[in-house]
Parts: sequence; C-alpha cells; structure tokens
Amino acid sequence: MKICVLSPSFPTSKTIDFVFVDQLCRAFADLGHQVTVIAPQSLTKCLMRHIPIAKRHGFYRTAKGNTIELFRPYAVSFGNTGIKLFRNSTRKAVNRAFHRLKTKPDVCYGHFWSSIFALYPLAKEVAVPLCGASGEENVGYYVHSSEEYKKKVRDYLSGVISVSSKNQQECLSLGLVSPEKSIVVPNAIDQTLFRKLDKDECRHKLGLSKDVFIVSFVGQFVPRKGTLRLNEALKKLDDPKLKAVFIGTGSEDPDYAGIVQKGRVAHDDVPVWLNAADVFVLPTENEGCCNAIIEAMACGLPIISTDAPFNHDILNDGNSIMVGCHDVDAIASAIRRLKEDDGLRQRLSEGALATARGLSINQRAQRIIDFMQKQIKQ
Repeated sequence: MKICVLSPSFPTSKTIDFVFVDQLCRAFADLGHQVTVIAPQSLTKCLMRHIPIAKRHGFYRTAKGNTIELFRPYAVSFGNTGIKLFRNSTRKAVNRAFHRLKTKPDVCYGHFWSSIFALYPLAKEVAVPLCGASGEENVGYYVHSSEEYKKKVRDYLSGVISVSSKNQQECLSLGLVSPEKSIVVPNAIDQTLFRKLDKDECRHKLGLSKDVFIVSFVGQFVPRKGTLRLNEALKKLDDPKLKAVFIGTGSEDPDYAGIVQKGRVAHDDVPVWLNAADVFVLPTENEGCCNAIIEAMACGLPIISTDAPFNHDILNDGNSIMVGCHDVDAIASAIRRLKEDDGLRQRLSEGALATARGLSINQRAQRIIDFMQKQIKQ
C-alpha cells in the first residue's frame, strides 16, 4: 500500500520534534508499504529557535533498509503548532509538496486533526481515501474549522485512530468522526531502543551513585506537565538520598537541590537515564496518550502519574500509583512509598514491563494498517 503521511513537524539531526511519527512511518515501511512523508517546516521558527533548515526533499532508510521519501516544504508561520500551522503559506507549502508526488497514494494519513483537515481537499481532488490519527491532549482546543467543513471531512473520512478512549470520546462528542469509523490504538515505542538495561551499568556510565534513589521526569517543563509540582513534592520529602532527573525544556525551571540532570538530552540517551532511575513521575493535567510514560514502562520503571481517563488505557494498580495531578502531598507520599517498599517497587516494575510488551511500535503499525485496509474496503 502506498501511504502519504502529513505531519505538523518531523525530527532532524538536531531536533526530536514528532519523533513518534518518524517511528511509525519507519514501522509502516518495514511492513512492506511505500511511505511518503510531507512535513512542512516554518522558516520563522527555524530562525527564531536556531533550528537547522532541512532539505526540502530527500530520502532516508530504515534500520531494515527500506526507503522513505520525505518532503519538507518551506513556509512562514506565526502560530502555535496545530492552531495556525496549516493556514496561509503553510497550507500552500503542503499543497505544493502533495502535487509533486510521482505516484498516486492508496491512502492519505493525517497526523492530528490539523493534518486531517489540510489533507481533505487534496485527498478528495485525487479520489484517495483519507484516514488520520488523533492524539491531541485536548481535541477541541485544536479544532477551529466551521461546522460545514467539519461535516465534509467527517463524511469523507474512512477512519480515525485515537490514542486513548478519552481522546476518542472527545472526537465523537465534537462530531468529528462517526463511531463505526473510529478505533483506539494507544501510542507505542521502539522496543529495540526503550528496553530494560542493567541499572548499575547505566549509573556507572552516567557517573551516578548506586546508593541514591532517583526520580525521573521526561517532558516539557510547562504547568500542564507538572514540572514544578514534582519539584515541590521532592522538596517536601527533604531527603538527601533522593535525587532527580528532569529531561526536557520549557518555561518552568525546577530547582530541587538533588537534581543530577536537567535539560535536553539526545533521544537515544533517554533510555540510559530512565534505566538509571528508580521511578518515573509525571503529574500531568492532560494528555492524548503519553509516550514518555510508555517509554519509562518499557525500561521497567514504576509509574506515578495522574488518575484521569487519558491514562486509564495504559496505567492501572499493577504498574503505577495514580494520584491527583495537583495533590503535591499525594505525589510526595507515592514517591516515599516506592522508595521504602522494595516489594511494591518490584511488583510495579514487573507490571510496567508486562504492559509495555504489548505496546511495540511494530504491533501498533500493523493494527493501524489492518484498520485502514478494512475501512477502505468498506
């Protein structure tokens, strides 16, 4: 099957934006499908954030030697990703790239609703089925089309893959897709990269002591993710043996005295930092389906995260302690409990590994392919 994927962004040699889309496209290609990716790049964003400008067209290979075609058309944008991304020059850039395709795709696949809406007129123009993925933490916030346009897209759509039951319900309640065209397939990870490693070896490699308890956080340093709520919980515990790793960037600046790593690290190094830790904590307010949590589970970490519907497809009392995202005392108590109870920590670690085994990127890609082929036939 020839698949044309439209994504709001794509990773480069210097960035990891939308690396999960890249992983899915690689998995599609390794299943024997011909994949073309269109991922517009904002020149203004590149200049303002000192991001290298990628080539507008090229090819790259998967680890198994399969080729993916990549278009990175230039655009100028001034809005947040998902809100204004496909307006004005960016929409024109997508159209230019789409009309450069040498062969007609069998299906167009939009990642997130902004991409689905942008692909609709192009897919309709060449009479190609349209499918898409919904993974927004708040679907309604990112949907700004008229009711008339939403109906046209809904009627044309062949299928939508939601990353969680909560996300699916949002799509249905907003009238973006009908139930018979919707399926839930949680996010997944590359298990050759995110896997259980020897903790002592990882700590030795990173120069970390074996005699401390390490709490890990991976995500944007923003209020929604709960960076400073975790920071406050660590301070409340006031334990010199309690260390922390904060991987990411953003507007918030955690200042807990026991931080041993703060800031961005290379994507391929994240598994080492996770395996060096004892627990993963993410008191997030909202998610689609959090890749960082799945990555941590694949490394065998017990999870402390939010007791909310967006987590219920992947978290339970066999792999996590779920708390209120704003309850700093509960976050601190859960960390203390896992630090002091070796048996509970081991049980939740085993549960996390068992859950993660069913969330491989290859399995997810196959489920999406099967669903799209079924919907297209119907």
